[in-house]
Amino acid sequence: MSHSGKSAQCPSWARCGAGAALLSAVLAGPGAHAANWFELQGVSNPAWGKAHVSAWVEPAYTRIDGAAAANHHVPTSNLVGPEFAGAQALAVQRARLSVRGRLDRHVDYFLSGEFGDNAFTRGGTGYAPRLYDGNVMLSHVIPGVRLEAGLIRAPGPEDAMSGYMGYAFFAQLPTVIGQLMQPSFYARSQHYAQAGGGYLVPAAAMSSNNGFHYPGVEATNWYAPRPNLELSYAVMLGAYGKAFAADTGNGPVAAARLQASWLLGGGKGPYRNDLTAFVWRQQARPTINGASSSLQRDGAGVALRRGFMQPGATSLKIEYMEGRGTIVAPPPFQPAPGLLPAQQDSTVYAASSNQARGYDVSAGVFVTRRVELDARYDAYDRLPNLAAAERTFSNLGFGAQYHFTPLTRVAVDYFVRRIGIPNPGAIGAPGSPARNLASSAAAATGNELSVYAVIAF
Repeated sequence: MSHSGKSAQCPSWARCGAGAALLSAVLAGPGAHAANWFELQGVSNPAWGKAHVSAWVEPAYTRIDGAAAANHHVPTSNLVGPEFAGAQALAVQRARLSVRGRLDRHVDYFLSGEFGDNAFTRGGTGYAPRLYDGNVMLSHVIPGVRLEAGLIRAPGPEDAMSGYMGYAFFAQLPTVIGQLMQPSFYARSQHYAQAGGGYLVPAAAMSSNNGFHYPGVEATNWYAPRPNLELSYAVMLGAYGKAFAADTGNGPVAAARLQASWLLGGGKGPYRNDLTAFVWRQQARPTINGASSSLQRDGAGVALRRGFMQPGATSLKIEYMEGRGTIVAPPPFQPAPGLLPAQQDSTVYAASSNQARGYDVSAGVFVTRRVELDARYDAYDRLPNLAAAERTFSNLGFGAQYHFTPLTRVAVDYFVRRIGIPNPGAIGAPGSPARNLASSAAAATGNELSVYAVIAF
């Protein structure tokens, strides 16, 4: 779980110095979580002037203790991304360089690039560093509205808003977020074969994911009708697809989020103590094989944070989300000789009747000023409307972190992972090859260990 409240080491922005500045520069660091995403992500600290440069890296070791399926191939779920070449890997998964500043009282800007090796920088064409953020915010031009334009983090789920620096379980995105809310986009101009109620999309036609960012325009603002109450909103209209990736643009996407925060006293800026409730929606109409389809995502949740880097500091979050229309299922196996297309291609289910739903519950507590313990459970039910295609996913995670500063830390996470098949009879009769393969792939799912460091500069 991410962190919140006032740091025992940083009683003010002035004393936090570079750490507090970097916190906002990388899209709301550990202390921010749901404090006020729209202010933290869009408005620069005035003390930074016209330009402030910051960076952070995440070296990580990941190991998955999984097995092979009945076809003697290891399921994708037991391979470490983004290359999916083996069950363990040591790499710099993320490396971010950012610059942001305030040109005048009306204009703030933010640019950041991602140089790590992850699902954002890799796609069908291989690895390439990519622009992660690139936007300008205009304030005080229109009364009651701040306008943001460029490459923007779309209003949506809490974990998507927080950015990587806000995750306690850093190495693995929660199941429902990773599958439902962070799609890898397909080449729109190609024609795809149909099977099992969906379209089979080979890996070469898939882009990397977009890190929850879309090019577009957003109207946002925040108000304090009472001293202990803050109301915030954001409404965005953008282009659905992967920015700077050819042939993935697929119509408009609209997104909105409303949140109310009760300020509990103590803390400042992203370290404040608060209780925040939020609702959000995203909607698009992508096409595949020339036919338009619907895509809708909705969610709501509550997040509480009290204290940060002090004994007894706690955080708690509960969020539910669901999807309708276009639902994407990752490939069960990586491409290899002898595998059928349906076993190694992503499947895009585009019917408006498709459904998916999930939730997550997470909590964290500082047992000392520097040591934090975290726990998380998330679950995802994909395509309950299609008996043969329905799969359930769950992760139970435990983590421990040692915080050197509000931003630099080392952590160990362990995930107990499960994949379920609610309707095996819809796949085939007992003992049939299709049912045996699906059941063995689900049963082979292994647990995951991640050891990593977040190092801020």
